[in-house]
Amino acid sequence: MKIAELGNQMKSQRPLGKGRVTKDLLAKFTVLSVALGLILASLLNVGVLVSLSLYLILGVLYSTEPFRLKKRFIFKQLVLTFGSVLSILAGAFAGGEISPLVIFMTLMDFAIVIGVSPIMDIPDLLGDKVMGIKTMPVVIGPSITVRLAIAMLVGIAGGSIMGYLGLGLNITLPFLITLIAGTWIYTIIPLMRRYNDIAFTNIVIFKRVVPLYMMIQLVPLAGTLL
Repeated sequence: MKIAELGNQMKSQRPLGKGRVTKDLLAKFTVLSVALGLILASLLNVGVLVSLSLYLILGVLYSTEPFRLKKRFIFKQLVLTFGSVLSILAGAFAGGEISPLVIFMTLMDFAIVIGVSPIMDIPDLLGDKVMGIKTMPVVIGPSITVRLAIAMLVGIAGGSIMGYLGLGLNITLPFLITLIAGTWIYTIIPLMRRYNDIAFTNIVIFKRVVPLYMMIQLVPLAGTLL
């Protein structure tokens, strides 16, 4: 069996995998996007430029040889986590203020990426094993990875109460975060048993987990407005 057949077939449906774009065209588009992004960041302020420059450096370390940190256990998750933190800080610098709410959002996103996002690697479990990529599902197993995510979501729900009390936000914050965390837990529990079913895991990850992640990003804002 070919290595390509062992991995997540959804990746083969991407434009590059289906041959709709060439590697050369993709490389040119990437360089153009990076250059444009850094130029726009420099027009805002130094904080945004530095944050996005560090983000870019992490991206290079993550995916290119000889570093390729995505293949190294712990380092892979740390790069993704700090990349998420840098993106939030870039937004804060663009707005001109690092407020307690921004710090709360940063801590919440840190917890989500370090503890919950590893379940995103479950559909790629077999392919990652073949390619030697040491994700958390590969090293500690998919079932423990899901249990870790559940524990982290319970902690995030509890932390939302402290955020509500400490930041003076309204009751919407802990209510929505607890609701989303509970829905998240309900959604990912089946992955402990059906992690070998790639079609099922793709549905759970991309149609349920990712939308919930996008929703929880808006909760702190809702806590200040409602």
